[in-house]
Amino acid sequence: MENMLYLLNMSISGVKNIKEEIRIDFYKKTVDKNFDPDRYRIKAIYGENGSGKSAIITAVKIFQELILADNYLNESRTQEFLDEIINKETKNFKFSCEFIVDAAESKVIYNYTICLVKNDKGLYEIEAEKLSWKSGNYANNNCKTIFESNHGELHFIECSEAQKEILSKRSMNLLSSHSLIYLYIINRGSLDYNPNEAETDRQLFIHMLMCLTLTIVTMVYLGEEDQHELYFLRKKLMNRNLDNQTLQNSFFEYGELANAFYSVNDKLISKDFFEKYKNKVARLTHFLKIFKPNLVSIDIDTKEREDQYECDLNLNYGTYRINKEFESTGIKKLIRLFDCFIAASTIGIVFVDEMDSNLNDVYLCRLIEYFMYYGKGQLCFTTHNLDPMTILKENKNSIDFLSSDNHLVSWTSKGNASPENYYKNGMIEDSPFNIDATDFIGILGE
Repeated sequence: MENMLYLLNMSISGVKNIKEEIRIDFYKKTVDKNFDPDRYRIKAIYGENGSGKSAIITAVKIFQELILADNYLNESRTQEFLDEIINKETKNFKFSCEFIVDAAESKVIYNYTICLVKNDKGLYEIEAEKLSWKSGNYANNNCKTIFESNHGELHFIECSEAQKEILSKRSMNLLSSHSLIYLYIINRGSLDYNPNEAETDRQLFIHMLMCLTLTIVTMVYLGEEDQHELYFLRKKLMNRNLDNQTLQNSFFEYGELANAFYSVNDKLISKDFFEKYKNKVARLTHFLKIFKPNLVSIDIDTKEREDQYECDLNLNYGTYRINKEFESTGIKKLIRLFDCFIAASTIGIVFVDEMDSNLNDVYLCRLIEYFMYYGKGQLCFTTHNLDPMTILKENKNSIDFLSSDNHLVSWTSKGNASPENYYKNGMIEDSPFNIDATDFIGILGE
């Protein structure tokens, strides 16, 4: 299956130290019938310590959780997390993105926005959510609203009156804590239809499914490893009697190609996925042998737990075995990133925070080269390592600089000029490195 989803841009505000909205473009400004993302599949975000690089990746994770995770906003640990992570001054979080679905001769551009605000009880809730679309075959088409909710009420949705009434009832008192996309998909199998207006309802299902697919093929690495919300969502969807079985099957196939439903880092593996998990561990073995040629195999120790296996990975070097948790920090990082690498090489949309940490510079650059020339998905990562700049400058929209006041500047070609030298010498707008060795005298020592 060809990659049909591509993230065009995203805008975020109100997370950590990012107060005002910043926009990250993955493609050029205009999308037309000649849309070709092949040279726009990778992006590195550079910036000073504390400039907000991790905040960008965190914002993507919050967006994903809001759509995929059941009762995300109703959990106390989520509220504690949001209270720490959302900007203390604005108390308002906003995420929006544009993505394109390129299927056959038709291109559709979707625009999705969700906003969180702290209510009078001191809890964060969904203030507004909106999904709209326009044709991607023409540059200046106007967007058409698919649905819009504000302050916990469904204000508009493009569907038959019969289905609108049902959705209004099913989402009553829930839109402050749940995305309508999640509520719609979960309730889809039990929705009734007006045969005379079924086409509008079918189109709504496709629109919602495309937005859900975006969140499922998006993978975020912030040091955590579990993606269990995807597994449980899949189980819920499989138990629903969706009216279009072909679309449902395509949805799951696309998710599996994006490496979404099971991870080599998961401890608990469904028996249904175990053979695929073993195949992935075999691929991980070949991958690690590039860095550790003396690796013989990766052995899977299993314990049966009803419909799952509890799995533990041990690296076998012939004369000894070592559990993956006791490997070197560099090898552990490669193992944890392996699912991200597979996703970015196929059809996934991957965000990695501090991709360079614990990785050898040479390995890092070779991996980036691979994704530049052979990757089919998208990879966006934060880094402090300047070596990849030499490679990335050959691509388009591949290097962004984030300043301490949240101003984002994209590198544009300047003849033979090096982005590395510009950055180190303080020549990037709003990103000065005006620190001298003498500044530490009297602080760290004489």
